[in-house]
Amino acid sequence: MMGDWQMMRTEHVALKGTREGLALYLDPELDFSLLMEELRQHLEKSSGFLQGAKVRCFAGENPFEEKQRLELTNVLNKYGLNLTGWFTAKDTGVTLRSQNGQEEDKSKPILDEGMVEGTCVFVDRTMRSGQKVVHSGHVIVQGDVNPGAEIVAGGNIIVLGALRGVAHAGATGERKATVIAFLLTPTQLRIADLVTRAPEDDEEWRGPEIARIKNEQLIVESLVIGGRRGKGKAR
Repeated sequence: MMGDWQMMRTEHVALKGTREGLALYLDPELDFSLLMEELRQHLEKSSGFLQGAKVRCFAGENPFEEKQRLELTNVLNKYGLNLTGWFTAKDTGVTLRSQNGQEEDKSKPILDEGMVEGTCVFVDRTMRSGQKVVHSGHVIVQGDVNPGAEIVAGGNIIVLGALRGVAHAGATGERKATVIAFLLTPTQLRIADLVTRAPEDDEEWRGPEIARIKNEQLIVESLVIGGRRGKGKAR
């Protein structure tokens, strides 16, 4: 069963990484031409990140006509994606509308507040200069990320050590993504389309910190764990 759509989402289009590749959800109630235009806009922002990926699609109970399937295939191919199959409502667990307009969602897993679902890559080592990890979901590193190393994630990035390299979370445009590290002094830090750098010679340990977007700004602040905040201040 597919989980909640977290990777790249708008009102009518959602794209998420899975173990088998990418899953594409297209709102079956929206006009097809509008769906294709919205899909093109989002693929334009993330085509390099998704290059060569395999895609399976869900578009409701009624499949597209042959001409529409061909257009969808051509749009995906233009951005380096390959359409390999289709999902049913049972496979996806997505919300469908009943005839009276009310939403029905019996198969979708229930997530409590603060819980985020998605695929994850676990790196059980320190990343050295020249090494790079690219993943459509979340990335966790048990070790340091040294200068010259790079992480690109469609979701969140967590480093159980010092982050001194390049980190790009929410690479497909997910502005709710975060970057967490025990020591957060990256060469470059990016979330979605916002980017910043750590101040030079900023190696003072302030406790675990979290970077995220607030009020259209990328900020770094102390991470609150179990109701306790580190000794650092927001910066």
